[in-house]
Amino acid sequence: MSDELYKLLLIDADRIFRMGMRSWLAQFSDLEVVADAESVDETLGILQEELDFDLVILDLNLGAKNLELGESSQQSGLELCQRLKSEYPKLPILLLSSNQSPELVQTAWRISVEGFCLKRTNPDELIIAIRQVASGSRYLGDHIRLITEPTAQLNQSDSLVKNLPEQTVVAIVRRNFYLSGIRGIDRVLAEVKANLANTNSDQLGDQITKMVLAGQARELQAARWLVNRLWGQKTASVNDSVSNVPNIFEQISQPNQEISDRSTNTAQNQYEQKSSYNALAVQASLWDKTVKKLQSSLLNSSKTPLEIDVLKDEKKRQLLYIALRQIEQSMTDLRFSQINPSQLEVKIPDILKNIWQETVINFFGKYYVLNDIANIDAEVNVVDVLLNDVASIQIEFLDKIPQFDNFLSHLLFETELIVDNSTAAIGTTEAMQRVELILDNLIIQIANAVIQPLLNNFANIEEIKHNFYRYNLLATREIERFRNDLSWKYRIEKYISDPRFIFESRHMLLTFSDHGIRKVNIYTPRNQELQNLEGVQLAVTLALELQDAIAPRLKSAIAFIGSGFVYVLTNVIGRGIGLIGRGVLQGIGNAWQDSRTKK
Repeated sequence: MSDELYKLLLIDADRIFRMGMRSWLAQFSDLEVVADAESVDETLGILQEELDFDLVILDLNLGAKNLELGESSQQSGLELCQRLKSEYPKLPILLLSSNQSPELVQTAWRISVEGFCLKRTNPDELIIAIRQVASGSRYLGDHIRLITEPTAQLNQSDSLVKNLPEQTVVAIVRRNFYLSGIRGIDRVLAEVKANLANTNSDQLGDQITKMVLAGQARELQAARWLVNRLWGQKTASVNDSVSNVPNIFEQISQPNQEISDRSTNTAQNQYEQKSSYNALAVQASLWDKTVKKLQSSLLNSSKTPLEIDVLKDEKKRQLLYIALRQIEQSMTDLRFSQINPSQLEVKIPDILKNIWQETVINFFGKYYVLNDIANIDAEVNVVDVLLNDVASIQIEFLDKIPQFDNFLSHLLFETELIVDNSTAAIGTTEAMQRVELILDNLIIQIANAVIQPLLNNFANIEEIKHNFYRYNLLATREIERFRNDLSWKYRIEKYISDPRFIFESRHMLLTFSDHGIRKVNIYTPRNQELQNLEGVQLAVTLALELQDAIAPRLKSAIAFIGSGFVYVLTNVIGRGIGLIGRGVLQGIGNAWQDSRTKK
């Protein structure tokens, strides 16, 4: 390792990847990420501030995809690279890419790029590349290899289209545009899936890379679905879109169809496209806002102990990011599963359970093991033990998460939300504020549900303390005190808070703010839950009702009695005492005057 400090500029469109890189590079004393950017304009603005950088780490996938032409986003990264080389020729550039095609490597090399690495590169090798390029050398790993051209799925789609009878010129143009887009998307999707399959390490950097690749795969699947919808397919399943290619020409290949019918179908398709774009745009905006909030303070300011309070700050943030990713994955799966609105409510428990299970696996690692205390030679798989508590987690956490069914229905089917006894359509300010609250609470409660079985099963294991706990909670006494606080919180919530919120027709949500995690109350009718209360919970609501019935009258009576008592004290007893006091004083005065006269 060199004694020199290398200052880095990180350019990547994915904010989570940038944060993961920052966190990973922070452990190396000779490397410092001075700034990061997510777009061309932001990059140029940073460089114009005359900051001193030793290396630019640039993602070639910068920019958006052109769905109609089927071109990848690497062109935007290359254009930025060329501009940087033109305006800042002495600034070394290390390119990162998920694409390993030889043409791309040769293009990058021709514009004098100093380094080229794949995003799935081994961390040790990537550090070597960063240091080597920052020190003035060039780097090209020997792992760059040719990728196989079109997959069997593409060959199948080509044969299907070739066997179609020739249509009009318009149909041929439509077909070419469609194939161009599908081929481009499938090619990149195959590369992303290959990279995802090769990322198996449990290290933090590789976990974040794996999440990023999984997100890219879902985005490509969504893009493929949109292309199918854009060119007229009514069935937009990712798996059967190629086999249904003839449906693209359904309107043109039926010359006897009435023009009015075609217009109606076209209008319907345009409405469905607009509807899909609205839902996806709202979800993208919602996710972007949530990611920004996760970068701010995560201090618990709710005055209620939370399970995630035991975690180090970086572990807490990582867990919340993973929970957000799993929620996104679940919504993507639902969007492509063709689920009906009537089926959604029944599936809610299974959806939440799947999100929790996948979050547990991705946070701790599928093969994370600890030595068995009873048998030193044996090992215990942490994830297996935690997943065994699924029944209690479902009852204590998942079943209590409010408004999740409305949240999914709103983003999947664009149903209106009930906000403070009025309806709010998708995209409106009221709806966005409500779904933000629901998503924040969902993320926090999923994270709490991940940590709760850890505290129950491995609370005092030293390895767990060292890897996950905050410094002030390492002592056994502090851990037990923290667990006792949580136990009291569960009891108070079960017997007092929950029935009170039900009786008051409101939900308490945990949300992210500038000052950390805080509580927010929202109005929600809960009459059915109120009717199902029994035992202590029902007694609490009766006590509250009795208090509401008696308290005003009791206050009035006390006020009346109090005012009468004050009147008696001041006007009767007080006056009497005053007269007696004056008489005593007068008697003393007269006696003193008489004594002076005698003298």
